[in-house]
Amino acid sequence: MLMRLPQAAPKKPAADDTVVISKIGDLKPADKSGRKRPVGDDTVIIRLPGSPPKKDAPRKKPVGDDTVIIRLPGTAKPKTGGDPNRKRPGTDDTVIIRLPQTPKKPKVAGRATVERGSVGEDTVVIRIPAEPKPEPKPTGPLDLGYAPWVLAISSLGVVLVALAYGGGRHESTWAMTAYWIGQIIVFTPVVFRLLSRLAGVAESFLLVMGLAANQYMLKWMYSPDQFRFPDELQHWMATTLITESGDLFRPNQALPPAVHFPGLAEMGASVSQLTGLSVTAAGTIVAGVAHLIFVGILFAAVLRGSNSPAMAGVACVTYATAMHYLFFNSMFLYQTAALPFFMLAVWAHRRWRTGGGRKFIAIALVGIAMTTVSHHVTAFALVATLGLLALTEVFLEKPRPWATLGLPFIAGAIVAAWIGFVATDVIAYLEAPVDSLRASLNQMFGGGEDAEATVTPPVPLVQLAVQGAGLLGLLILFLAVARDMLLRKDRDAWRWAALVGGGVFFAGNGARFLGSGGPEIAGRLSTFTYVPMSIIAAIAIVYAVQLIPPKDENGRRWLSAPPPGLSVTTGRRLAGQVYLGTALITVLMIGARTGGWPPVSALLPGPYLPAAYERSVDEFGVDAAFWQAATLPHGTRVGGDITAVALSSTYGRMDPVREVGALFYASQWTAEEDDLAAGVGLSYLVVDDRLGDDLPSNDAYFQNDPMAGRITEPIPDSQLTKFDRVSTISRLYDNGHVRIYQIGAS
Repeated sequence: MLMRLPQAAPKKPAADDTVVISKIGDLKPADKSGRKRPVGDDTVIIRLPGSPPKKDAPRKKPVGDDTVIIRLPGTAKPKTGGDPNRKRPGTDDTVIIRLPQTPKKPKVAGRATVERGSVGEDTVVIRIPAEPKPEPKPTGPLDLGYAPWVLAISSLGVVLVALAYGGGRHESTWAMTAYWIGQIIVFTPVVFRLLSRLAGVAESFLLVMGLAANQYMLKWMYSPDQFRFPDELQHWMATTLITESGDLFRPNQALPPAVHFPGLAEMGASVSQLTGLSVTAAGTIVAGVAHLIFVGILFAAVLRGSNSPAMAGVACVTYATAMHYLFFNSMFLYQTAALPFFMLAVWAHRRWRTGGGRKFIAIALVGIAMTTVSHHVTAFALVATLGLLALTEVFLEKPRPWATLGLPFIAGAIVAAWIGFVATDVIAYLEAPVDSLRASLNQMFGGGEDAEATVTPPVPLVQLAVQGAGLLGLLILFLAVARDMLLRKDRDAWRWAALVGGGVFFAGNGARFLGSGGPEIAGRLSTFTYVPMSIIAAIAIVYAVQLIPPKDENGRRWLSAPPPGLSVTTGRRLAGQVYLGTALITVLMIGARTGGWPPVSALLPGPYLPAAYERSVDEFGVDAAFWQAATLPHGTRVGGDITAVALSSTYGRMDPVREVGALFYASQWTAEEDDLAAGVGLSYLVVDDRLGDDLPSNDAYFQNDPMAGRITEPIPDSQLTKFDRVSTISRLYDNGHVRIYQIGAS
């Protein structure tokens, strides 16, 4: 087979199994031998290791035994003179392809060989075996490659985790081991295949989406019959209200701000009414579809920016190691519904700025509007993201593209208008998490009183080691890409925006080590900041950015110019990168499972635990909540521990009172407790006697717990039973563990 580039001078055809890469351009007059020689400035040359130098140039040491330099048109010729053994850095239009080091051996049938001079003096002939061995490479844009087999292996991990969940419910000793083995089997084969760079677009997309589906199965199997997390119960209530009334903006005592962000509830109610499914089943479907759409748009956005399926796939699997990816980002929460529209707006902005036309502005506006009416925090993050993209573009490109500032300005105006005129209560609602974040930052930087008021137990050493190793690996990749971009004088605005976003990720991630509440704060921030960090990590891994650069001719290492172009590794070096990259991303996944949600103590479902969110919801609490809905007037003020309040305000349809911790901690019921109950308008109190069996899993039994972080022993039985000895309190319900009291009964 003979392949010549355009305008190549006619030459003698090569053998059928030969590929000839010859030079292009205008030809000089014939030399003494009668051959025409091409002009050097528009010549493509493959300089092979150990190639004989030209007669009129001093001998130079080759780049390396495993290096081939392809000098693109316009490459300046090496200067003559000087130290013949000194390596000179390539120019900006030189591409280095690193090949596996192979000793010189006789030709062997079935192997490709490289010859020089067989067609022309400066022509490289690459001979390909007549019957090449089959390679696991896609043959077309729709070739699925090995994705079905890899996902089949991944699904075995899903089965193993399901068995671990079953074992956890029965407190089996082997369950935790099976859980971790299953998690690795679900995740690691997909990562390994994507890092091998053999998967095409279709295969990479299928691998990414299949992994997202398998991981969503892990979340669903944790509680397949009902929602148990308090936030999911709150949105279950909002969806149920819309289903029953057919109207939006129905008051929801469980989560008042959700009334003005009805995107998720409206979708869940629509699916429920159209299919006849229960709200729980419809919500599970809506959350799963939204999760998959978000991952798909993330893949499309990175693919559009990099034109590399490996880059898009690695970015997606790296993002799958975010602390809250597995649970929070795929729960039936309004953030889950907003994330696909968030990513849609970013993707449409990219298409618009790369010449896609004004229709993508319209798509971006749809994404902005839907994000705004779905979740407040995601809307704020979208405005910040579009602003960052616009500012980096204005700063780096000339002439200044001022038009790019229009979209973040419009997004900010839409969000401000919605909050200012519709969701006016969201500002007061966000004060509590902002205060919590401020207290955490005070604690991080040695702030005095707030840090001393709450004493949280230290994070286990093993957990810190795993999380620290993953973060250290990400930091090394981040610094390597930053150095490479600075020394190359990279002018790509989107890569710089990703780099800035990665820096914000590290700035906010310090909250992870602030005790038991730290991972939640860092996880919520990383939902957005981990997107650019995942892109930076994918750049470093896929494009083999030098982590430790070699010294240049002046003995400088960290200021030495990076090799021009993109390095494409093969052979042992590629294998090493695949193994190291797979190990790093797997460690990140393990760190996310140990530091994210659920906490380590509740990774497996099981018997009741106090204040353990999903682990605290069982038939006793649910039955008590349904009794309230059937017996008590709806909207009545009811207090209790974290789980009791969540169930009473959703299944029970009561108005929750969260400031009741002091009533439980009091040794006796006195006039002070009467005043506190009257001050918060408390009518009923839910008491679970199992609060006296164990310490709270989350360092607090109650929301706004006055003893948060300072609880050293379970609540004594005397404090839990004192309500039976008060004449103004009457017990109305008792199912063996959960009791309901009426406050102020005569």
